[in-house]
Amino acid sequence: MAHSFDTFKVELIDRVYLRNDGFTTPRTARIQLFDARGKVIIEYALAAPIIPEIYESIGRGETVNLDECYLHGFSLTACRRFLILDKNTVVKINGFSARNAVFETAFNIDLSYGEFDTDTFTVDGSIFIGKELTFHSSTFNTNGINFANCFIKVDKFDMVMARFNDGEINFKNTIFDKGSVDFQDVDFGSGDVNFTNTEFGEGDVSFVNTRFNDGDVSFKVARFGHGKVDFHYAKFGKGNISFERAEFGTGRIDFRTVEFGKGKTSFNRCVFGDGEVNFEGAEAHYGKVSFRKSIFGNGVVSFELYHGKGSELVFEKVAFPADISFAGLVAESLILDACQFNSTLNLHVEECETLNMTGSVIRDIADYYTHGPLPKVKTLNLAGVRLLGQFYCDWETNYIDRLIYDQEETTVAEKAEQFRILKENFGNLGKYTDEDKAYVEFKRCDQKAILQSELKGNFFKRITAYIKYYFELVIFDWVGLYATAPSRVIFSMIVIYAIFSLLYTGVALSGLGAIIPGTADGEKLGLVVKGFYFSVITFFTIGYGDFAPSGIARLVSGFEGFCGVFMMSYFTVAFVRKILR
Repeated sequence: MAHSFDTFKVELIDRVYLRNDGFTTPRTARIQLFDARGKVIIEYALAAPIIPEIYESIGRGETVNLDECYLHGFSLTACRRFLILDKNTVVKINGFSARNAVFETAFNIDLSYGEFDTDTFTVDGSIFIGKELTFHSSTFNTNGINFANCFIKVDKFDMVMARFNDGEINFKNTIFDKGSVDFQDVDFGSGDVNFTNTEFGEGDVSFVNTRFNDGDVSFKVARFGHGKVDFHYAKFGKGNISFERAEFGTGRIDFRTVEFGKGKTSFNRCVFGDGEVNFEGAEAHYGKVSFRKSIFGNGVVSFELYHGKGSELVFEKVAFPADISFAGLVAESLILDACQFNSTLNLHVEECETLNMTGSVIRDIADYYTHGPLPKVKTLNLAGVRLLGQFYCDWETNYIDRLIYDQEETTVAEKAEQFRILKENFGNLGKYTDEDKAYVEFKRCDQKAILQSELKGNFFKRITAYIKYYFELVIFDWVGLYATAPSRVIFSMIVIYAIFSLLYTGVALSGLGAIIPGTADGEKLGLVVKGFYFSVITFFTIGYGDFAPSGIARLVSGFEGFCGVFMMSYFTVAFVRKILR
């Protein structure tokens, strides 16, 4: 396995080197690797082949085996000059192996425009030292390439427009030092792509317009430096994609218009630096894209115009220190479970079956809807949300009650809690009409939750629970909408007054009681008129004394007097509540 180092020293010794397979070179290269303090990390010997002989072997179409070799100045550009070929001629190499080798030059290690026809292209455990290592426009007709365990100490790694066929492309455990890494326009073929535990160094990393096709792709535990990481226009296929525990530096993270394909995509436990994280316009038509326990820095996070019609976008136990936007998002589900939003949250999605914010903490502004096209959302789950900031939405326009009642996975008590959260929120926003509507739904759900809890008792408790529930339903809900609708209270007063008026008439007709006039004028009134007149002065507790009840009418008038006082107080509370706000 190649070692990370700061400086190196090469000494050529006039001593024959014998490799295990019998290959010999007249000289041996003595390699020393040093750390930043000048201390020797490791020292070993390699074969020192004659470079022109390698070019001759390539020209004859022979297999090239450079395992355990020190190669100074090796490049396909020099090979073309040696073989007297045009500078843009594709060099065909029938078999290439360079395990545990060292490629070193003061210029470029140029392997561009090569055509590698071999079972497996491997440079496993090799070291590359130079200004640039380039495989630009090379083609790999192989069953895989093995770039694992390498140390690449160049200013630029260039694999732009390279083409691969079948087999795994393996960069596992490889270390790129401080230069830029460019995989733009690469076609990785149908095999798996493995960048597990790869260290990309401090330079920019580009996978712009790269096609990963249908194999699995792994960037597990990969580490990106402080440069820009750009996957713009990259396209994944049917395989699963994993960035689990990958670490991104402070540079900009760009996944704009990436197509995540049909497999599962995992950014679980990823660490993002303080740069901008941009998934604007990314697509994931199937499967799931998840960010469980990921860590975001102080950069803005954008999933605007994200398109995942048949997929889930999941954030679980994630803290967002800076602004995050899902404006224009299309997805089957957007799950923000137990997340913490310390800055502005834009939830003005375009279309989403389920928007789940269970257990999240909102410390600043959450914008669900203020203007523009209405979000097409079927259910909005705010169960367990700690709303320390403000949640902007509109009760009527957004059909908030439907968004909550359509939840199949929540209990009545959880629905009540969500309405309570919204009630407090609307009050803080000064939207008092919406506050009243949320309060009514909260009380309705809360009463149902209490009923469900009390129905678990014995028979007597169940009967008592039903009586209590329906009594409160009539008195608190039907009569006055929990003191939020003065007009409803007035209407209820009229209904109660009419009922008592007719009741007096019925009592008089049955002979069980009577309304006795105390003046001559009272004798002139008919039975029904007396009932309505006596009812109104009793209901409002005026008490002129010109009529007196007898028989059962006395009990009725006493109860009506209580109802009148109660309803007038009920109306006063509801009316004053409206006016004072």
